[in-house]
Amino acid sequence: MALAAGVLAVVLGGALTGLLWPGGGPADRAADAPAAAAAVTSWRAKPVGQGSGMPQCLYGDGKLLCVRSGVAFALDPADGALLWRRPVTGERAAGAPVLVDGLLLVPVDGGRRVAALDPASGERRWLRDLPPHGAARFAGGTLLVTGADGTVTGSSAVSGARKWQRRVAGRDTPSLTLPGGDPLVYAAGSSADGAYTLVTALDPGSGAVRWDARLEGRLQVVGSEDGALFLLAVDPATGDATAVVRYSPASRSVRRVALPVRRVAAQADVRDGVVHVLAAGGSLDAVDVRTGRRLWHLETSVSRGSAPVSSAGRVFFTAPDGRLIAVDARDGSLLGQTPPRLGRNAGTVTAVLPAPLLAGPRVYAAAPDGTVFAVPAKDPSAW
Repeated sequence: MALAAGVLAVVLGGALTGLLWPGGGPADRAADAPAAAAAVTSWRAKPVGQGSGMPQCLYGDGKLLCVRSGVAFALDPADGALLWRRPVTGERAAGAPVLVDGLLLVPVDGGRRVAALDPASGERRWLRDLPPHGAARFAGGTLLVTGADGTVTGSSAVSGARKWQRRVAGRDTPSLTLPGGDPLVYAAGSSADGAYTLVTALDPGSGAVRWDARLEGRLQVVGSEDGALFLLAVDPATGDATAVVRYSPASRSVRRVALPVRRVAAQADVRDGVVHVLAAGGSLDAVDVRTGRRLWHLETSVSRGSAPVSSAGRVFFTAPDGRLIAVDARDGSLLGQTPPRLGRNAGTVTAVLPAPLLAGPRVYAAAPDGTVFAVPAKDPSAW
């Protein structure tokens, strides 16, 4: 099986230099679930045929809850049957939906407002303005927004009432990262020259600081695991990724593993101590931060990809033409890919590539033609 318009190449066991630096004072992954014993069927659905962009979905409340081109809809995750479909107040959705306190919240109007829908029926409950912000994230029942002055404000996602406000250290507007399965939110801000990054771990409900650290270089948070934070080091001038970094707050130790080649527009995922780095042009690296080695390298030849998502020995990501691609996390070999689904949008560039969703025995993904589809996670060769 060959990837479209490119040559498949895998490099195994390439050694990287690992340096130990002294410590001192970036669409969330669905939780893995046991695979069903019965045969797992594939399906595809296109509830919203008009419009542009890929549907953005979440798995929750026993459904796939999605938005595309100002329309929200719910699908049965077992067979793709349409459960309901509603326009979102006539406004174009501006981001992925989230489930908070029994409500489906959809950012609209360029992220300046949020609409709340009943996930059981799609009926609108309310529409509210969001406060001016640099970035906005939902964490549990809290809406987190950042300000240009370095502040992070936490408000009730339902009532809008302010819970707390805190200024975090840094020289620019902090980014907010909420790794899947982690109860903390990480605010990161770099110095103007990129010499250091200040990372603050916050309790999203109370704003309490759990820890903070000043780390060398301009860094982007990409995930957390077993109490450690994983980051990409990027060039301050170009934004190219140059290294994978693990910070352990308990010991305040830093482990930095240089990438052999700078990676452009890199995104990453961490699983079992291995960071999978997917960059523009389709290069995919697996870096074991514990040993300081690159385990393998794969050239997929996709122009760019979604954030990678790894589980059960697989790495999944979506290509701009709507293909879902699966790679073996052990050796970097290609396991399978779905057909392209560009539709009438073949001549347009998709701005947002939602990451695949893993839930139960299936992988869920979306395509530029408006299709939402599901395939068996354990058998990519049958896709």
